[in-house]
Amino acid sequence: MITYFKEYQEKLLYSLTLVGSSFTYLYGGVHLYNGDYFIGICEVFLSTLAVINVFLYKYHKNFDLAADIILVLMFAVLHLLIITGGLERTGIFWIYTFPLLTFFLKSIKKALVWNGILFSSFLFLVFLQEAGFLKIAYSFVEMRQALSAYLAVFLISFFYSYILKNLNKKLWKASIYDPLTELYNRKYIYQNLELEIERIKRGLREKICIVYIDIDNFKVVNDIEGHVTGDKVLQKIAHIIKNNFRKVDLLGRVGGDEFLLIVENCNVEKIRKRLDSIKTEIENEFTKYKLSLSYGIVKLPEETTDIEKALKMADERMYAM
Repeated sequence: MITYFKEYQEKLLYSLTLVGSSFTYLYGGVHLYNGDYFIGICEVFLSTLAVINVFLYKYHKNFDLAADIILVLMFAVLHLLIITGGLERTGIFWIYTFPLLTFFLKSIKKALVWNGILFSSFLFLVFLQEAGFLKIAYSFVEMRQALSAYLAVFLISFFYSYILKNLNKKLWKASIYDPLTELYNRKYIYQNLELEIERIKRGLREKICIVYIDIDNFKVVNDIEGHVTGDKVLQKIAHIIKNNFRKVDLLGRVGGDEFLLIVENCNVEKIRKRLDSIKTEIENEFTKYKLSLSYGIVKLPEETTDIEKALKMADERMYAM
C-alpha cells in the first residue's frame, strides 16, 4: 500500500524536535543563568533526549516508537512545568499543545489514551496538593480553569482529527480505486509495479509475474445491451478474476476492458491454468455475447527488469493469443 501521510508526520517530527528543543534549550539556559539549576538541567536533558530520538529514527525508521518517545518527553516536560511553574509561572500554557500533538502523531484511539493519561495525572497532582502531600506552582482554581480549557482544546482536536481522517480515507480510496470495478486504478497498479521491480533489483523480492488481461468481444455487450449492462458485465468479470487470486496479488483496471495483474512468487504454469479456468468460466457465463479472455504473462526478473519492456512483452503475448 502506498501512503503519503507518513511523510507529513515525519516532517512534523523533525520540525517539532527542532523548534521544541531550541525553545527548551533556551529556557533551560535562562533557568541556569537565574540559578534555577534543577529545572534548567531537566530542560536541557529532556531536549537532548529529543534530539537523540530524531537521530535514532533515521536508522530504525520506526515512526510509532519515535512518536511515543516524543510524547513521553512532552509528558515529562509538562509535569515539570506544572510543578515548578516554568518561566514566570507561564508553564501551564504549554499543556494545550498536547492534544494537537497526539492527534497528529498517533491514531485517534491512541491519542485518546494519551490525553486520558495526561489529564488524569494532572488531576492526581491537584489531589496531592489539596491533600497536602505535594506543592505545585498553581492553585486549585488555576488548575480547574486550565484543565477546563484543556478539555475544550482536546474536544476540538478530536472532532477535527476524526473528520479530517475520514475525509482523507475517502480521498485516498478515490485516488487508488477504479470506481466501476472497485479494483485498483491504472495509476496505482503501475506505481506498485514500479515498487515491485525496485524491490527485485535490491534483492528484497525474488520474483513476480505480471499479467495483461483483455476481455475479448466486450464491445459487443455495449453495442447490443448498452453501456449500463456493459458496466454490470465488466463488474462481474472483475469480481471473477479477483476471486481467483490471492489477496497479496494486485489486480488493477488499466483500460476499458483491460486489466493488469501482479502476482508474487509466481509459478507461470499455475497462473496459466488458473487463467484458463477463468477464461472457461467467462465463456460459459456470457455465451450470449461470446465473450472470452486473452492474457500475456511475463516473469520478472528472469525475462526482464525493465518496466516498459515487461509491459510491452505482456501486451504482445496477450494479443498473440
